[in-house]
Amino acid sequence: MGRGLRQAALMLVAGAAVALVAAAVWSSLGSTGFRRATAICLMVVGGLLALTGGTAVSRASTNDARAFLGRGPDREEPGGGAGLTAVGVFLFVSLPLAAVGLVLLG
Repeated sequence: MGRGLRQAALMLVAGAAVALVAAAVWSSLGSTGFRRATAICLMVVGGLLALTGGTAVSRASTNDARAFLGRGPDREEPGGGAGLTAVGVFLFVSLPLAAVGLVLLG
């Protein structure tokens, strides 16, 4: 359980950092205020993490190596020891990001 919460905290911080950088670029290039841009970017990052389940990037990065070694695509196993499942990513990462974005949007 501790591993999953650490993973959720790391994903939450990384998602917020990506959203803040994207909002800073967006607000500096356009006429949108930083608060509104941050709110929209937080909701977009939360939505993308909810749709991908948080594992799309890590699985996609190993596909070439697995194909080279003659193995099939990586499948998640229920008892595989993964720290955070797709439901955990949705509850502990996506919902908080979207909620903070909605609060900032007003």
